[in-house]
Amino acid sequence: MRFVTVAVAAALWALAQPALAETTATLMQPGDLFGQRECAVPAQVARISGNLPRTKLRLRDHGPIKIVAIGSSSTEGVGASDPTNCYPRQLERELARRFPMSAVTVINKGVGGELARDMVARLSRDAIEHRPQLVIWQTGVNDALHGIPGDAFRAELREGVARLGRANIDVLILDPQYTPRVASGGGSAVYLGLFATLDRDLGVAVFHRQAVMRHWVQGGGFTFASMLSSDRFHMNDRSYRCLAMVLADAIERLARD
Repeated sequence: MRFVTVAVAAALWALAQPALAETTATLMQPGDLFGQRECAVPAQVARISGNLPRTKLRLRDHGPIKIVAIGSSSTEGVGASDPTNCYPRQLERELARRFPMSAVTVINKGVGGELARDMVARLSRDAIEHRPQLVIWQTGVNDALHGIPGDAFRAELREGVARLGRANIDVLILDPQYTPRVASGGGSAVYLGLFATLDRDLGVAVFHRQAVMRHWVQGGGFTFASMLSSDRFHMNDRSYRCLAMVLADAIERLARD
């Protein structure tokens, strides 16, 4: 009887695997202080549009991987209770867990309040000189709030992506966060169409953070109050952790395709 029970359990586990494969960030880790469901996002939502050929090759070969996260306050970690809880630090831990044969380094070069043009101006010093395989570039919200025209914002991105490409660096664009103002059609919502086509327009990879956060709220895993810090704008420890998890999942799927 015991062997029949084990066999049935194994069969049920096997049947469950396709459903699990469709969802990202569903596995609990030792020491987790929150439930798995609030991070869970369908893989088709938490996906990378475009390709990261250098990153993929390095991870497949189990070589050391260096990533620079450049951006504004949500890269710097505003809203987190401690610098170690910002998304780049947590992403480093998540990727190291998924790729134990690779030495993973994520360098945080977030500077609060910056526009895309400010980041382009420091790309050489803060990104290219580190010789990474990948730059994750979070941008857009401050440009939208300052009324920078979409064409001007796109031109800055084009220049930055071209410079990084000439340095043989993959680029992954991370779009703005989902906030109550965005939900009502304001803030960085004016740039939504622009980010939706960046992978085709600039030949660059894009991770749609806003779609992921929208799914968290609409799916009931988070509310705005539990997902955002007290300013109702920046993310907090829990959502930064979930962002790192789903982004690491997306990079892992891309690398293993």
